[in-house]
Amino acid sequence: MAKPLTDEPVLEISGLRKRFGALVATDNVSLTLRPGEIHALIGPNGAGKSTLIKQITGEIRPDAGTIRFDGQVIDRLDGAARARLGLARSFQVSSIIPDFSVLQNVMLAVAGADGHVFRFFRPALADDALTAPALYHIAHAGLEDRAHSPAAELSHGERRKLEIAMALALRPRAFLLDEPMAGMGAEGGRQLTAILSALKSDAPILLVEHDMDAVFALADRISVLVYGQIIAQGSVAEIRSDPQVRASYLGEEA
Repeated sequence: MAKPLTDEPVLEISGLRKRFGALVATDNVSLTLRPGEIHALIGPNGAGKSTLIKQITGEIRPDAGTIRFDGQVIDRLDGAARARLGLARSFQVSSIIPDFSVLQNVMLAVAGADGHVFRFFRPALADDALTAPALYHIAHAGLEDRAHSPAAELSHGERRKLEIAMALALRPRAFLLDEPMAGMGAEGGRQLTAILSALKSDAPILLVEHDMDAVFALADRISVLVYGQIIAQGSVAEIRSDPQVRASYLGEEA
């Protein structure tokens, strides 16, 4: 069961601005991510979604505005420091080892979360203390049947699940998910939707997604970004009925 929403956001973005020459990529963007929710960020291509996410993760420094995470101002922290605080950007995982099994990959993530540094990977794989938590995260991500399969043999959807399990092993305070449904078939999309719906009880999710069926199925709140500005925020029902959103993004007549 999802945790009840509170008035204290885990992530709070206030007045964020970023300009690249004449292009204003984010223009006074403000939004919050609360415990127990999925907050979807939608908008057309070129709206500034990627730039906004990169500012949140520390890849790009904003020109103005403030980012607070778990009550702490993180504007000047680099990406690694933000990740250590518990801000996890999933589906950008570059540390999957194809020749290692699903279990071995997640065990290494568990080891990293516990602060263990290994000169070689193999000693970590012999540590029984890592097995139980790794299996827990694998099951939580719906990949228990593939625990002993090499990561190289996973389908696209299964790789997404492995990335979720590895992110869970880091014990995040919040997830940033960038286009998780990309490349997923209908059945894989349904499975991932169910997993993400349950995942928000572990950590709230800021979801960037083009699949509007998935957005409407998952989101507790939605922010609509167009030309770097938030033009609407609200529940699924409020966004679906907003004339400006329907005209500018959903392609419908008001």
